[in-house]
Amino acid sequence: MKECKCVFSIFGATGDLANRKLLPAFYFMERERQLKEDFTIVCIARKEKSQEQYKKEAAEAVRKFSRIKVTEDILQKLLKRIYYYKLEFSDKSGYEKLREHLENISGEKSAHCERIFYLAVPYSLIGAIVDKLKSVGLAERHSKKKPYCRLMFEKPFGHDLKSAKELNSTITKVFDENQIYRIDHYMAKELVQNLLVLRFANSIFEPLWNKDYIDHIQITVAETLGVEGRGNYYEKAGAIRDVIQNHMVQLLTLVAMAAPKSIKADDVKNEKVKVLKSVKLGTNDFLKNAVVGQYGRGKINEKSVQAYTDEPDVNKNSRTETYAALKVSIKNRMWKNVPFYLRTGKRLKDRATEIVIVYKHVPFGLFLKSRPEKNMLVIRVQPYEGITVNFNAKVPGKKVIIDNVEMDFCHECKFGPNSPEAYERLLYDVMIGDQTLFTRWDEVENAWKIIDVLTKSFKEAKPLKYEAGTWGPKEAHKLIEKDGRKWVEPKRPSYADLLGK
Repeated sequence: MKECKCVFSIFGATGDLANRKLLPAFYFMERERQLKEDFTIVCIARKEKSQEQYKKEAAEAVRKFSRIKVTEDILQKLLKRIYYYKLEFSDKSGYEKLREHLENISGEKSAHCERIFYLAVPYSLIGAIVDKLKSVGLAERHSKKKPYCRLMFEKPFGHDLKSAKELNSTITKVFDENQIYRIDHYMAKELVQNLLVLRFANSIFEPLWNKDYIDHIQITVAETLGVEGRGNYYEKAGAIRDVIQNHMVQLLTLVAMAAPKSIKADDVKNEKVKVLKSVKLGTNDFLKNAVVGQYGRGKINEKSVQAYTDEPDVNKNSRTETYAALKVSIKNRMWKNVPFYLRTGKRLKDRATEIVIVYKHVPFGLFLKSRPEKNMLVIRVQPYEGITVNFNAKVPGKKVIIDNVEMDFCHECKFGPNSPEAYERLLYDVMIGDQTLFTRWDEVENAWKIIDVLTKSFKEAKPLKYEAGTWGPKEAHKLIEKDGRKWVEPKRPSYADLLGK
């Protein structure tokens, strides 16, 4: 098949995601010459705007949010690719005009162009948009005889298992699974991708990655930010749906999965699904092994911040959780009796996403009297991307005194500050048809099965209050301490000063 023109359509193009992530990502791709000559970006939204006005706003967004210095001539090249189109998402006649608009821009019938539809809209609108794209001939199933047609959309993938199934049913009436690109941007972060290499390309780690050597595993996704004007959304989502259902579940599966047959997308996803199916479920299990909380007033970086219930668009009597911690058991031979502790929250002490592998003590007590610390492997996803190995060493002197020391790998120090941002990688992958970093339906389905049980368990519970600027409710500490363990507090690594952050 001859090379075709490509039309990339963004629904919700005036929103925060498009301005902060998508447009700056396209600028980077323009600079790196990753966009072919006949690549067009059609920005679709409900607001009335002229082409000139939208392009001016797009340029401002790129200048403001680009992670690299903006060169004006490259920016102008990108702007020439951009067209704005006003559309009421519920108006079928508008989609017929949209098809005509796309065909006029490309100079080709829709079916003769490569088409990518990026739905940066609430999940409740996705089904209706897909139906209307189908009705006017813009969306269709995969055919080897025609240029590709692909769909991209963001989490959340529904509100619960039932709504997720309904959404998937609607989409799969139009698109095949190999055309659907469900985005969890955490999967495109470099240190998340590095997990497979760390685990399966290193003989110092791979043989020890199991119940025989690992005591427990902690996963932390902590934010210092509050809801930041998203009160309406957060009231419906909460921490469990907003973070655990997607980001944390993805991290859990990558940490706990067995070695896949290959690094091909489906082989990796098959092993991830096996992990999800092995998670021990039960309302009583979560009631005993989970804590939910909600932030009150406090201080973040010495600045006073308001309570969650004082945020705009938040119910004064809200029972929405802004914090959740849970203990997860995986029922398979690899992880028998190894607990996984997960925690996430807003308005916590520091911003950090970390995976901590805590190893067992050596099986004999040669230095037991010196009380050595357990060895740890700390994988920092953000903000200080890198890996730290904690081990025991002798303090110089006549006596045998043991101290815990660290070896740090700084990702930015080694590879430079301009590693691809997540959306740059995701946009490029959808263009080449690589689904490795995207979520397959059975991953979504099995994740929701876990989350549904968890949310049902705490449906009537009142979240525990915690002071903003702390590490969450004290009950979350008791959750892990009752097992004779403690949370590993994220800390600034030794190389942080080198980065100038």
